[in-house]
Amino acid sequence: MTVSLSFPFILASASPRRQELLRSVGMKFKIFPAHIDETWKNGESPAAHVRRLAGEKAGVIAAGHPRAIVLGADTIVVIDGLILGKPKNKKEAREMLQRLSGRTHAVFTGFTLSCAGEKISRTKVVRSAVTFKEISPEEMNWYVNSSEPYDKAGGYAVQGMGAYFIKTIRGSYTNVIGLPLCKVLEELKNLDILSFR
Repeated sequence: MTVSLSFPFILASASPRRQELLRSVGMKFKIFPAHIDETWKNGESPAAHVRRLAGEKAGVIAAGHPRAIVLGADTIVVIDGLILGKPKNKKEAREMLQRLSGRTHAVFTGFTLSCAGEKISRTKVVRSAVTFKEISPEEMNWYVNSSEPYDKAGGYAVQGMGAYFIKTIRGSYTNVIGLPLCKVLEELKNLDILSFR
């Protein structure tokens, strides 16, 4: 069994987690990370933010590779109306985890599939709700003293040690990792670009 694509496929992201998810279903692709301004615009909702950035990332790379299908994606963690980015140090990681402890937060991923040569552009936004257990001071110290929180939006990895903190996920699990794999593959099938052999 293999996954067959009718166009060359490019991932416009350096995220190792997105790469792992695509490889897990046998997809072959090239990686060309898109570097764009990710500043939040005034009045922009979380869904609108990830939708815009995913489109911009895909569009930048698609313009230079008109015969390829390009996947752009952006993932954010939101609680209390705040976006939790990647913590830069232990203090920021601890503050994020304290905010998430014992509560439910939202994870939004926007993704765009774009092919400039075929004038294809499809964008979707997927939302998942993640509920954390109460994190004790001992558990907090254990986690912030690991290397795991520091390149993850929200300061935790659902597929790593951070899985211990998660009581429930409503919605797509892979969305919380950084790419709603089911939705991405469904869109590729709907565009007659992907088939299973």
